[in-house]
Amino acid sequence: MTIIVKKTSELPESEQIKILELFNSVFNKNRTIEHFRSQFINTALGYSYHVVLYDNDIIVGCFSYIPSYYRIEGEKYLSVLSVDTMLDKKYRGKGYFQDMLSYGIDYIHNDGVAFIINFPNDISYPRYIKTKLRQDIGSLVTYALPYRIGGIKPSLKALNWLSISLVNIFVFITSLLARSKVHCFPIEKDAETYNPTRYSLPDGGYNIEHRKAGGFAYKIMCYNNVRTAFLIDVFKKSPKNFNTAVRHIIKNHKKEFDILLYVGHLPFKLHSLIKVPQCFSQKKFNFVGKILLESEIDNNVFFNLNNWDVNLSNYDLL
Repeated sequence: MTIIVKKTSELPESEQIKILELFNSVFNKNRTIEHFRSQFINTALGYSYHVVLYDNDIIVGCFSYIPSYYRIEGEKYLSVLSVDTMLDKKYRGKGYFQDMLSYGIDYIHNDGVAFIINFPNDISYPRYIKTKLRQDIGSLVTYALPYRIGGIKPSLKALNWLSISLVNIFVFITSLLARSKVHCFPIEKDAETYNPTRYSLPDGGYNIEHRKAGGFAYKIMCYNNVRTAFLIDVFKKSPKNFNTAVRHIIKNHKKEFDILLYVGHLPFKLHSLIKVPQCFSQKKFNFVGKILLESEIDNNVFFNLNNWDVNLSNYDLL
């Protein structure tokens, strides 16, 4: 068994295809090679990092890291987002998970990466914490607007008129009360380098709106058999800008979605969304990280969720 870290530009086409085939097998997906290259080459550095596990010349595992720049209290740092962590079934439970994590960390640290973040599912999350190769930052919150209740629960279809009316009244009232003051987070994406690559996937289907006071990105898709409008990001976080985004989606797409969702962490109210209690949320969004430049980044700042401008734009779920 051999572990080698390669940049995407160092992967021959045959190995790119083998990693893609492993991904489609492990996650039961049908991702294309065009998607693979767009995701991993169209980055802030022009490549990503891949920790590849070989059994002789057969690829049986791969962890990938997508590089991007963040600002922490005004200072710009190179970071990586850990994605597509996968092992062939026959090689799980044999210690390769931790070996690959450790090997990859050493490599990217030497390459100047300041920190790692990722959003593991409930199966992987305990492994990361147990191995102490990640620390918990917090759980993201789901905010929702149940616009057409019958699309969420068909038995309540007769109440669609009521849910639509209540949502419109709620959004209108918050539009009168929402403030324009932008909340500044100590840790945020470097928007100038981040956004152009984040929304460039060939099958992304993103809608990007630019406004003088800021802009927003959203995507409409079927999620868990419900027509869902995902508000992915609002570029300048203020209650007024969130209200603007919500009103735009309702005005232009009201026949295309039944529920509007935003996943993240908002330190202010009157954002025109309803906070969903964790016990009612269909998915838990775990957020973990690891500091590699320990002499430069304050643990107390980094591992406090309140300091992060974080939402669905920070990772590759959509």
